[in-house]
Amino acid sequence: MTHVLASVIIPTFNGKDKVTQLLKSLEKQTVSSFEIIVVIDGSTDESLQYIQSFEWKLNELRLIEQTNKGRAGARNAGACEAKTPLLIFFDDDMLLDSVCIEKHLQFHQQHTFCIAMGKIIEPATAGDAEIVHYKDFLNTSWNQTLEPYRQQALPAEWTILSAANFSISKSGFNALNGFDELLKDIEDYDFALRVKQQGTKIYYLGDAVSIHKDPFTFQKYAARSRSYLKNRKYAAQLKPALYGNDPILNHKNSALQKLVYAFFKYPFWLHLLDHYNVFVVLPKKLRYKIYGIIFTAFIHNQQ
Repeated sequence: MTHVLASVIIPTFNGKDKVTQLLKSLEKQTVSSFEIIVVIDGSTDESLQYIQSFEWKLNELRLIEQTNKGRAGARNAGACEAKTPLLIFFDDDMLLDSVCIEKHLQFHQQHTFCIAMGKIIEPATAGDAEIVHYKDFLNTSWNQTLEPYRQQALPAEWTILSAANFSISKSGFNALNGFDELLKDIEDYDFALRVKQQGTKIYYLGDAVSIHKDPFTFQKYAARSRSYLKNRKYAAQLKPALYGNDPILNHKNSALQKLVYAFFKYPFWLHLLDHYNVFVVLPKKLRYKIYGIIFTAFIHNQQ
């Protein structure tokens, strides 16, 4: 049997189709020296039976069912069950490049007491909805910001970590007390704040690539972003010292910004973008700027 070097942890909630696609991409990895722990977090879609119906060509696959605790609780449960000293986390809607696991393993063979964050891409094709192209644009812009730090430690003043594709030693994870199970949506950012506070370095692995494809609408994306902000405010109430310098929560809009956001804050604009998008005739740079304004106006409107 292959010697197991890492534990791949995947939380899933009613995502049987997504997680099976991820598992298929794990079958195609250039290395097999890893166990897989899928934590089925209170799913009602018969995920366990569906996953078990496949004949997997994997070194070791373990399925854990639990009552719903959210992604933080599911990830923590997987980490607790891990048999190896290295944890690699993926969200269930990821598809992995064939060398993704190998790149995470290589990094930790050369570095200790560090975190590795892989690259996430959200590609759009010609037939995709406008929101998919917009998210591809945002993601590409963000990856361009990260690219100068490929295989390097990110600036210490940055607060960045995506739990959708990252790796950390089990001892390091335990030293940080894992993800905060009181939090929803914001658990990645909260973990990153504690990593920053601890002084642990986060490296960007530009060659550990995962692909994210999720059917979004403008309305769904805006609602999710608003939930993220709401939970960020909740986390700041729980931990005022940790969140005291939060740039988003402390941001103040100018008088002009307030006026513009007051006009675009209504759900009508998101409905328009999903069903009668009159802005598609505009140049991409201009219409994407408008989308950003509409999202910001809606997200910060708490009425």
